Amino acid sequence: MVRNMKASKKIIKHFLKFYKISPFTLFLLISFSAIGQSKSFFPALTRAYIDTDFNVYFNYDKKVTRFLNKPCYDLPKNHPVYCDSTDIIEPWYLVAKFKSNLFKDSLDIVYTAGLSGDPSFSVSSITGKILTSINCTDFYINELGTIYASGHTNNMFNQRRKFEIKKDTVLEVKQPFYYVGLKSKTLVPITLYKDKTGKDILAQLPKNYNVEVIASDNQINDFESCKLYLVKTEFGLLGWLRLSDYERNDSVIEGLFYAGD
Repeated sequence: MVRNMKASKKIIKHFLKFYKISPFTLFLLISFSAIGQSKSFFPALTRAYIDTDFNVYFNYDKKVTRFLNKPCYDLPKNHPVYCDSTDIIEPWYLVAKFKSNLFKDSLDIVYTAGLSGDPSFSVSSITGKILTSINCTDFYINELGTIYASGHTNNMFNQRRKFEIKKDTVLEVKQPFYYVGLKSKTLVPITLYKDKTGKDILAQLPKNYNVEVIASDNQINDFESCKLYLVKTEFGLLGWLRLSDYERNDSVIEGLFYAGD
């Protein structure tokens, strides 16, 4: 053990000398990295890691949510979420039961990675009626039944969304735009327009030009490709990028995805 410690110290000294940084700077880098990894947007919620393959988290309030995370084949056969382990390829999980004063019965929250690696959560009644299905890798539900979702799965970017439970349904809270926040570069020459109609040109950018994709139009559904993006040039101009139905997002700006995959 002592020999390993000496070896580790020698490696660290070599690292510091090679990169010309002080031990204090290294400490700050490690500290800030740890802070970034452990950041919680909703500190009052308990965070549970439920899928290591796709880095999926479930965030919940212990006062109104009972965390279970049981595979469907371990549930009672009369449960709406039950499945026979011999009949399925990819099992789904009863992640939790949620109970609020907003409605009479509890709700089931179910997770599945899907057959092609598309993580999603569904919220259903005790009879098995699905109120909503949300594609995401980070699912949050607070005491009031407000749901927040984020992560790239079957969308073109890390899409942050908000939902509210309304009696027997779940409705998305519409935003003016979806925030993208992608600092990247163009993969082909692109044209930016003054508005979403694409009538007047604002700027024409070459390939390998640095851009920031600020936001996207909000009129998109799951499994649909967004065709309108608000883009900032390196100089600081803001314009709309319009993609045709034949253009793949991932072939225009680096970091955007195509068809969710």
